[in-house]
Amino acid sequence: MKKSEIAIIGAGIIGMTCALQLSKLSNINITLYGKAPRYSQHKTTAILETSFGMYKEITSLNESSRYVYKLDKFKIIDQLSNKNKILDFDSNEINLNSFAYNIKDNDLSKLLNKEIEISKNIKREEFFVKNIKLKLDEVMIETLENKKLYNLIIGADGRNSLSRDYANIDYEHKKYKENILVTTIDHINDHQSTSYEIHKNGSLLTSVPLSKKKSAIVYINDKNILENLIKENKLQDIFNLSLRDFLGEITINSDISQLPSEVIVVKKLAKNRTILVGESAHVIPPLGAQGLNLGIRDIKEIFSLLKENNAIEPGSKIILNKYNEHRWLDIYKRQKSVNILYNSMMGDNPKYQLLRNIGFLGLNKSKILRKILLNEGLVLNANSKK
Repeated sequence: MKKSEIAIIGAGIIGMTCALQLSKLSNINITLYGKAPRYSQHKTTAILETSFGMYKEITSLNESSRYVYKLDKFKIIDQLSNKNKILDFDSNEINLNSFAYNIKDNDLSKLLNKEIEISKNIKREEFFVKNIKLKLDEVMIETLENKKLYNLIIGADGRNSLSRDYANIDYEHKKYKENILVTTIDHINDHQSTSYEIHKNGSLLTSVPLSKKKSAIVYINDKNILENLIKENKLQDIFNLSLRDFLGEITINSDISQLPSEVIVVKKLAKNRTILVGESAHVIPPLGAQGLNLGIRDIKEIFSLLKENNAIEPGSKIILNKYNEHRWLDIYKRQKSVNILYNSMMGDNPKYQLLRNIGFLGLNKSKILRKILLNEGLVLNANSKK
């Protein structure tokens, strides 16, 4: 039986994860386009419990790996008023050992790349994709070195996706006035596997556990304010003011990275023998560990579709339409919920501030509402079925 040919464009974490997951299917050959990426040494990813199972299957990762750090508890501290309002969440509330496992992007990338190198079902092409041409029954990828025909392209090439453009998939792109700063901190106290999220007017500061007295930091604020804080060496003061009560005295790492806070919403998730995954399909602010984990659910859906419909050609409209249908609602819900959360924290609209106050009151009193919030991913998507 002739195998189907699938090209994955983009060799970042999502692209490599997709290649390894699909390589378990015996009826396809996979070509992965792109060089192994280099990430900021401070960039980390919280892999949710429901996503972590995939990495246990395709890599050597497990809960006790030296690369991963457990996120067992989650505190939201609203510092909008003089008196802090604190919400405590424990993974035991929804019968999980941990909400998530935090890992440095560079470490995860190296583990994935190692597995790809020994895979017999993945071919690596490090040449830049020069052109993509849609034919009647196939799609052709051109590089400077060669041309090759495929049944299906999976676009995993990020927010500036080439494959999305060649597939003629329209999208909306909104840039916020804020930037996202990432770094690491050392602190006097043990974080006790707890993540802290500090809400202030116009900013969001999140710490995520690394080793016992080290945490990763994600700080969202107006880009001009960030630049001034960096220029005046006041970042460490800001972090200490917000987190000292929980983590003790803090020392910030001297190296930081920034990226824009933005949203990308596509009109379709699949078109013209192309399926989009990860940030090619959806970009949202980094709230509730939604980014990578949305991409993992994209990959799970593709794997399920190709496995259950192995007699149908992968690039057919049947497969593409099913992918659109099955993934659209989940992505739409996450984008909407994250947008509401983001605006309630960053904006000064009274409507969003009222929602925040009602939310804090309800979550402190209602166990049912807390479980809904956790299960639907409005804090951490720790129990998604996808």
